[in-house]
Amino acid sequence: MKKNIISYYALIMMILFIIYNLILNDLKIGGLLYQIFMMVLIILNIIVLIKYRKRLKFKGLIIVIYFFIWFLLSKNALQCLFGISNMIILMIIGFMESKFIKVISILITLFFVVFSKPLLFVYFLEYGTGISEESDKNDIYDDMYYLCENNYEVYSYSSGAMDSFHYSIGKHYELLYIDGIIFISYNERNEVSQEEYDNYLIAHKCELVGDMNEFK
Repeated sequence: MKKNIISYYALIMMILFIIYNLILNDLKIGGLLYQIFMMVLIILNIIVLIKYRKRLKFKGLIIVIYFFIWFLLSKNALQCLFGISNMIILMIIGFMESKFIKVISILITLFFVVFSKPLLFVYFLEYGTGISEESDKNDIYDDMYYLCENNYEVYSYSSGAMDSFHYSIGKHYELLYIDGIIFISYNERNEVSQEEYDNYLIAHKCELVGDMNEFK
């Protein structure tokens, strides 16, 4: 049993990465404890990959999958770092094992070298400078972000100058909050029209998040 777990360790970690960032996309975790946990996890994960490098299965397939999902699925910068660190370590430890891994490693390296500046720009546009801030919170306009009755949050968001305004009315549950230490919340984004957004604010008791923070 233990041997099977080690053999499929890289695959298991990738599946967990996909589950947390895609299936549990509405679950948000952040704060100092989360940052420490993720940094420790990344370091331990690298150690395990290197230690059991000869026993890991599907390295080539996992590298390819990580290449396509490490940025697209990651909810924050730490998740992004976890994904890309897996890909890089697997490329390094598997480079001499097969021609397939060697070829895709060279192609992926060339891709990052050629598109390094655009990728860096998109990275900061998506995640900003916060290492645990959720990417889908960076595009919210603070002056149009309300918390409403019955655990709803209402806000406008946009990806930038090339994107139009979007509006969301979704559920919001704060499961755990210790200021600066850790927070766990459920935030459901549900896009609606501007008319629905305006009508909801009129018909329900809502408070601007910025105003609430001023009194904390």
